[in-house]
Amino acid sequence: MAVLLAGAGIFVSFYLKTLNPRLKARVVQALSERFDADVDLKTLEVSLFPQPEVRGEGLRIRHRGWNDAHPLIAIGRFRATTDFLTLAATRNRVTLVNLEGLEIHMPPRGSTGPKPSSKSNRGATQLRFSIQTIVANGTFLEIEPKVKGKTPLQFDIQELTVHSVGPGQALKFVAKLVNAKPPGLIDSTGYFGPWERDDPRSTPVSGDYTFQNANLGVFKGISGTLSSVGEYHGQLQHIEVNGKTDVPDFSLQPKGDPVRLTTQFHSIVDGTNGDTVLDPVDATFLQSEFICRGGVVHLDGPPGKTVSLFAVPKHARIEDILKLVIGGKTPVMTGAVDFRTKIEIPPGKERVIDKLKLDGTFMLRQAFFSSPKVQQRLNALSERARGISKHEADNDSVPTATAASDFRVRFKLNRGVATFSQISFHVPAARVDLAGTYNLGSEKVDMNGKFAMQATLSDTQSGVKHWLLKPFDAMFKKNGSGFEVPLEIKGTKDQPEVGTTIFHKKMQIH
Repeated sequence: MAVLLAGAGIFVSFYLKTLNPRLKARVVQALSERFDADVDLKTLEVSLFPQPEVRGEGLRIRHRGWNDAHPLIAIGRFRATTDFLTLAATRNRVTLVNLEGLEIHMPPRGSTGPKPSSKSNRGATQLRFSIQTIVANGTFLEIEPKVKGKTPLQFDIQELTVHSVGPGQALKFVAKLVNAKPPGLIDSTGYFGPWERDDPRSTPVSGDYTFQNANLGVFKGISGTLSSVGEYHGQLQHIEVNGKTDVPDFSLQPKGDPVRLTTQFHSIVDGTNGDTVLDPVDATFLQSEFICRGGVVHLDGPPGKTVSLFAVPKHARIEDILKLVIGGKTPVMTGAVDFRTKIEIPPGKERVIDKLKLDGTFMLRQAFFSSPKVQQRLNALSERARGISKHEADNDSVPTATAASDFRVRFKLNRGVATFSQISFHVPAARVDLAGTYNLGSEKVDMNGKFAMQATLSDTQSGVKHWLLKPFDAMFKKNGSGFEVPLEIKGTKDQPEVGTTIFHKKMQIH
């Protein structure tokens, strides 16, 4: 009996002395086979009481045959809770793993090692341990760009919990990510995997997210607080996202008034570089709704993403657009608008309004100018065009026209200056064609064009002036109109000066 006890004691002593290296070898082999990788584990120690626990430091996993600068996975320290049967190698079950200093560096496929086989290796090897829960708060994820020299995509994962880690399974995760711009936390739950060891970018991912109270003020020139919810699915390099956003106080600084901006969108995101295709985005503010298609991608040139969209309205009001862009209690004009435009916002530190580029057209079937001075001048043009003299108009002997119809504009916006290659509209019995610029910052207007009307020059006057001007009617008839003269608009949007030149003399139209 004594011999048996002594033998048992020697066996237990030997078993405990060799437990650490044997378990370390099991862990290294399991990870090596799972990731097809070279695995280095600095230390691993086992404690048995009050329950079996494994602690380790300095874990590095490098994809076999890949020579990139960073290991695929690096872990500073880890602690795993297990049971005696797992330690005895009769089963492989781990209850909880805590990871500290987890860093994941994903290289571009094929740039640092052999090309992946055409056959998928998803789950080709079996992870020898079934892990119930992994907690890895403070995880850092870096995805190297496919194009050399470009900035890698980086994620700070503040909180990360993974469940049901086992052979050939998708990982169920709960994560809280730090979003850099706009700043805030993204809460997400979903599934990741099974891991594609030869092509990590093809690893499946799906889930849903919420993003609350993000301050848009970090983008110079706009303001508002954004919230967004949605769901996503696909592969890491091709993620389809369906979601919606709500910004109750969106504004373009410094002129625009706050409006509530909501969107519903479908997008395709390359999770390896952040490039996003938007197709479509349904955006609504005030009484207007637009459909936008395009993307947010990195182009050659300065670092950062370029927003490039094409927008068309489902229904829109010109006063809504003016309120968003230039603000003011009273819009310059009102009316339903048909709108087609290319939108581009390049990267850079300038205000959004200063780097915003637009190239498009809009048309209003019937526009009303809310500025009394502008409308008064348009009314005067219409009255003269119908042969109503100023004297007759002042005596209220005729009705006043108040609408400009068939309003058409071709424009470009660059660095805060709108350049109009065409502005044309009708008032009763007259047509105006203009081209020029409008500065969104200074609100200065500089337009030149022509004014054509049905009435002749002499018809615009009464009494003696009518007969004195009669001989000159033929001089001003052009293109089938009774009277055509040059027209210019100077000043500001609130104090416009409308004038013409007749017989080399400049006149103001009042």
